[in-house]
Amino acid sequence: MQMIVTKDNLEDFYLKDPGYDPATSKYYEGIMTQGNGYMHVRGSYDEGLIAEKQDLEYDRKPANVTLEVQRFPLSKWGTFVPGVVGPHPFLMTEMINQPYFFDTVLTVDGERLDMAESRISDYERILNLSDGVLTRSFRWDCRNGAALRLTYKRFISMDRKHLALSQLMIKGLSGSARVQIDAGINAGVRTNGFDHFTSIRKNQRQTGCSLEVETNGGNKVLIVSEIEADADFSGKKDINDAIYSSGTVEINENTEFLMTRYIALCTDRDQEEDSLSFRARSVIEEARRAGAQTIYDDHKTAWEKRWSASDIRIKGDHRAQLAIRASIYHLMRAADREDPRVAIGAKGHAGEAYFGRYFWDTEINMLPFFLHTDPEAARNLLMFRYLTLDGARENAKSYGYPGARYAWESSVSGHEECACWQYADHEIHVTADIAYAMKNYISATGDEEFMENFGLEILIETSRYWVKRADKNRNGEYELLAVMGPDEYLPMTRNNYYTNRMVKFSLDLTCAELESLEEKEPLKYRVLKERLGLKDDEKKLFKEVADNMRLPKTDDGSDIVPQSDDFFDYADIDFDEVWKDRSKCFGTCISQEHNYRVKALKQADVLENMLLFGPEFTDEVKSKNYDYYEPITTHDSSLSAAVHGIIAARLGRMDEAEKFLDKVIDIDMDEAAGGAKEGIHIANCGGLWQLIVYGFAGLGPAMWNESADFKPMLPAGWEELEIPFFWKGRSLKVVISDNKAVLIER
Repeated sequence: MQMIVTKDNLEDFYLKDPGYDPATSKYYEGIMTQGNGYMHVRGSYDEGLIAEKQDLEYDRKPANVTLEVQRFPLSKWGTFVPGVVGPHPFLMTEMINQPYFFDTVLTVDGERLDMAESRISDYERILNLSDGVLTRSFRWDCRNGAALRLTYKRFISMDRKHLALSQLMIKGLSGSARVQIDAGINAGVRTNGFDHFTSIRKNQRQTGCSLEVETNGGNKVLIVSEIEADADFSGKKDINDAIYSSGTVEINENTEFLMTRYIALCTDRDQEEDSLSFRARSVIEEARRAGAQTIYDDHKTAWEKRWSASDIRIKGDHRAQLAIRASIYHLMRAADREDPRVAIGAKGHAGEAYFGRYFWDTEINMLPFFLHTDPEAARNLLMFRYLTLDGARENAKSYGYPGARYAWESSVSGHEECACWQYADHEIHVTADIAYAMKNYISATGDEEFMENFGLEILIETSRYWVKRADKNRNGEYELLAVMGPDEYLPMTRNNYYTNRMVKFSLDLTCAELESLEEKEPLKYRVLKERLGLKDDEKKLFKEVADNMRLPKTDDGSDIVPQSDDFFDYADIDFDEVWKDRSKCFGTCISQEHNYRVKALKQADVLENMLLFGPEFTDEVKSKNYDYYEPITTHDSSLSAAVHGIIAARLGRMDEAEKFLDKVIDIDMDEAAGGAKEGIHIANCGGLWQLIVYGFAGLGPAMWNESADFKPMLPAGWEELEIPFFWKGRSLKVVISDNKAVLIER
């Protein structure tokens, strides 16, 4: 046996942890999350940290997650299988943190390895973004006088979705040590302070162990661990909620020992047939026959295929290069290309914050990346919305409306899971965002079949909701009252421009698609009409509301688009007086009551609309609105900076665009800020991709452009930019230098 051989000298693909620091350990767990779409594991130390108990129970209640201080300051294990969810006593349905299967405890003469307490030096930990392998190596000077070199490697297979593999090599540097190794599976974890496991069954195997849990969501999860090593691991430890295979090895100077663990995870939610135990055993047996190196090689090949379709290359800016690759890595890792029953949670399945739920971020911030790099994954994300349409119907019914109303925070059922009334009741634009995303997808891919078979049903049902949600005023206009737009710092406004424009778009699209189907496929149109009980009067009402949807405007010649009809009536605020410490979110420096009555935006709202409906606004209008809204935008949301950066770049305001580029990068890549410690800001990952592709490269979105046209404005120092992308069925690559674009067929 030997440790798997991986590629070296990939500096622009390496995320590096310089050494254990209690201030940053949790950050590196988040940023170094590994996964393959099906399952994901935070980059925690295999041995954990002794001081940080993972089974701490507490009451985690609804709160403003943006501003909340989370528990577990040093380390939080996280093993997630999107779709395996269960009820929390205060938080409705959440994605469940599963047993930690990399648990490996090392002890020498009673001294347990612990990064916080042991004498550690010559430390290096690297996540290789090109293949998702996490490597950690360091010297351990044991209290008994021995010195050991420990090297860990692990990955979640991108080729075999139920398989994870880890290796530990111990090399003697001086002295001798009798090393006890306990390698197992630990169900002593909680999710937001709650124990979701209703039963735990542990079993010993000849060269390994297994653990099966049942959850309060009704699922079964089975994990099997098998060890391959030149040592006896027949010893067993059954401790509380964990089970281990145990062995002892003698390490002398220049002695080397290697342990390989093959780990299978299967659930009763999987789409494969046969029992859990049969499938898990089959995964393990096949893996052992193939061997670690072959498994890695197949895994690497799968990653290479993904990277060939998505890797953006930046010459002249290492920081931006590494940041965009980190973003692309997490987007690819987070998407399940095979299962449309799940989407991508707001923290990229890299932490418990936001509870694994799905927001409008999916359609507006992340989908464009997949449209142009992985259309199959993009289709799956939209299929998730179709498969949860019944949940959206029930949401509408619960509010007293017909049709379908998509949840602000959706779990796998599609039901509304948001416990905060301001958002659940009033942030309704997500329903129209989904319509926009479907049109964006079809424009980019040409997949008209999706609209015919799935999209039209969504459009009809959501249109039924919209025409009842809108109120007709004395002037014959239709209004949307008591609405929270993308700017979440104003909760109940009158005619939020973004929302009203999106609803008009959705209704117009419904009418156009129905007319097109009736003309091209009259039989299919009649079948659809009969199946959904669509009446001609409904179609007329869809058009009437669309044609008369109120869009706020000013008549003073300023060209400022009002965020809402009542926006200018809100109070002005002295930011310097209230927001003295700009290292903190604005929302932490002001009471919610005060925040809700002043002109202070959490994130882009009107400017988001100008990005999505670009051709409707001249550059002069965009520039005036940018100058008005940006100074009163706090950017407390990770969704905001990329939007401002794209608009600044398209306006040629490069100094400002580059400042926003730095801000976007820092959201997850700034170690000191620690933004990734509770999980990845996965929408910001999509935002960085859009900032580079739509902003600096100047690609016009497929929604408004037939051909792939570029108007590049590269940041200072960027010598060359290379972007692979799909465009309306073509596989292309653009190479940009000196602000000139060359398009190449791939």
